[in-house]
Amino acid sequence: MFRRLLPLALLLGLGCSGMLFFRSGEDYFPLVRGSLWKFLAGADTSYFEVTGDSSVGGQVCTVVLVDYAPEFWLKRSGTAEIRRFYHRTLIRGGEEYELEARYGLRYLLPFVEGDSWAETFRDTVVVLGSDTIHYRHRLECRVAGVEPVSIPAGDFEQCYRLEFTELFEDEDTTVTAFTEWLAPGVGLVRRVSGTDELVLADYRIGP
Repeated sequence: MFRRLLPLALLLGLGCSGMLFFRSGEDYFPLVRGSLWKFLAGADTSYFEVTGDSSVGGQVCTVVLVDYAPEFWLKRSGTAEIRRFYHRTLIRGGEEYELEARYGLRYLLPFVEGDSWAETFRDTVVVLGSDTIHYRHRLECRVAGVEPVSIPAGDFEQCYRLEFTELFEDEDTTVTAFTEWLAPGVGLVRRVSGTDELVLADYRIGP
């Protein structure tokens, strides 16, 4: 077991203002090299691991392996934004066309209950010399609440519940709604999208 339980003793005796102060000082998305999260998705198991830094899209970023597939994240001290690198392409006539290659906003810190944010990316891509594809990617998020979460990895207090809607539009339109719960000092502990659920089973923050 590589779990490090949230020190619940630190929460005892804190009032509402104290809880707000506690949350404001906590890291809800730790990207510490060597960190590892084990998730359960039904009968399947997924692993997220922070492996180090890289340079992608002209930016120095943090690499997170999600079931051995790399994701690239920007999280910089002193900034309010956490961004993820999106790279989407379209195959037409045996050729690959780039629709999006950028760091899109995912989280806006600090989390405050009731706050929301959104970002839209648009581009027009010419394919096969004459056809045009109007591409749009929009992500919206609302901080819907603060609540406890009980999952196989343990009981977590003061978790932020974030409700997302993400749209991808090119030749077709795909809209996905999902909810995430982020715990202080741990990060993602639960994600629900439709009937699919991902829950944290074990974790280690740092080497």
